[in-house]
Amino acid sequence: MIVDNTRKILAQNEMFAKKQYGQNFLVNKQVLEKIISLSNLNKETAVIEVGPGLGALTEFLAINAGKVLCYEIDANMISILKSTLINYNNVEIIQQDILDANILDDIKEHLTDFDRVVVVANLPYYITTPIIMKFLQETNISEFTLMVQKEVGQRLSGKPKTKEYNALSVLMNYTGETTIDYKVPKNSFLPEPKVESVVLRINKKKNDYALINESNFFSFIRHMFSQRRKTLLNNLLGKTPLNKDEIVDLLMALNFNPSVRAEELDLDSIIKLYKVIYEN
Repeated sequence: MIVDNTRKILAQNEMFAKKQYGQNFLVNKQVLEKIISLSNLNKETAVIEVGPGLGALTEFLAINAGKVLCYEIDANMISILKSTLINYNNVEIIQQDILDANILDDIKEHLTDFDRVVVVANLPYYITTPIIMKFLQETNISEFTLMVQKEVGQRLSGKPKTKEYNALSVLMNYTGETTIDYKVPKNSFLPEPKVESVVLRINKKKNDYALINESNFFSFIRHMFSQRRKTLLNNLLGKTPLNKDEIVDLLMALNFNPSVRAEELDLDSIIKLYKVIYEN
């Protein structure tokens, strides 16, 4: 299998991991098997993978899923992938930066035979959040199994009153359920990264909050957490239609201490505060 021959494939092609693309090749078969197990794949499922690299994860996906659509930015990897994956006729490779892709058009072109489309990927760590946000905002895909940097995974799944909880945590909680399922040893990669990694599961779900303007709500969240050491009151000053006294009165009316910090509020409390300011 590809995962067992990573060093050999790199040597034969005079290739190496490119830092500008955040390349770290998975060489731990147990981790790959765990990712496949968490993804709950079958031949009726299509998978989108970002950054297939040499194709170690892609091979496992091709064996277990109906079709795999890969986005690879590195032109030098394309010829290698065509060679390493030559025995799999259910893999489609698009040479493109995922952030520039029209994912919905690509799904219509390549994955029309599948009702279930999921994302499974070892994401480039330097652009993890923009990639996740692109999928969440531009597609209706609801299931993700992702390898991410541990610190990013902790922020994405952060809970109130913890140091990891931030605007991104709130956004992910609003979107659905985000959980860390598996911690990945550093020696699972070639080259070995300086940071630890985790396998993250995202299940996007519809909520009942019925906000009139979601983009305005997302901006409100960013303002709330703009300076972590400041109180919520100070972070909101000048960022809402209310003056200082009005914000204080509103916080007290909602039974919040005027000196409360954003990380102390759960999603329901944040939604309540936002609706009173903007939608009532």
